[in-house]
Parts: sequence; structure tokens; C-alpha cells
Amino acid sequence: MRPLETVLVIAVSAAPLALTAKHKVATRTRPGPKGKAAFYSKTLEGHKTACGRTYEPTAMTTAHKTLRCGTKVRISNLKNSKCAEAVVTDRLSSPKRTVDFSRAVAEQLDCLKKGTTPVQVEVLP
Repeated sequence: MRPLETVLVIAVSAAPLALTAKHKVATRTRPGPKGKAAFYSKTLEGHKTACGRTYEPTAMTTAHKTLRCGTKVRISNLKNSKCAEAVVTDRLSSPKRTVDFSRAVAEQLDCLKKGTTPVQVEVLP
């Protein structure tokens, strides 16, 4: 009867460890490339994006070369350490930039007065 009690204690005590490990994996981000970024012109408002949505300057959206539509990313301004979270809604065609983003993202990153700004992009879970 003693071996059965030991097995039950081990099974119960191992469960919290498994949950903790799973939680850590779920919250980890993948640092992405560093590069240049620019924000969309006002003239693009109302145009369709590559993902089929209508571009709105007030939405927290971005364009990326390879990430799927709907991917959530954190964009960090490397000049002032400000960050913004956005959703990929368009394809980026410029080989010189890492991402383009909406005016709302540019405001949060405090980069409206500059043409391009250095950024790093992280994919969020």
C-alpha cells in the first residue's frame, strides 16, 4: 500500500511544475531584425491593404515583408526606447525598410517628425 501513496504524491507535486513551464513558453517573444521604419502617408487612408482591410491611420497596424496577416508585433524605437504593439495588415514592398506603420503607431513611438527611424520588431505570442 505504501508504493501507491508515493506515486500519488509525485503525480500531484509534478503538476504545478508543468503549468509553470508552459506559462513561461507562452509569454516569450522572439526578437526580430533591427532596421529602418517609416509611417504611412495620409494619402493611403481608405485604401485596401494586402490583407483586405481598409487602412485607417488611427489603427495600430503595420506592414511587414514576410510576417502573416494578423501577426501581433511589438515595435521598439531604438532612438528613444518607446514601444508600440501593432497587427500586421499589409505587405511591405520596400527593400530598404523593415516595417512601415500607421500614424497611430508613429505617434506612440514618437517618430512623426522624422522620415525614417531605427526600430526592432518582436513577434508576440
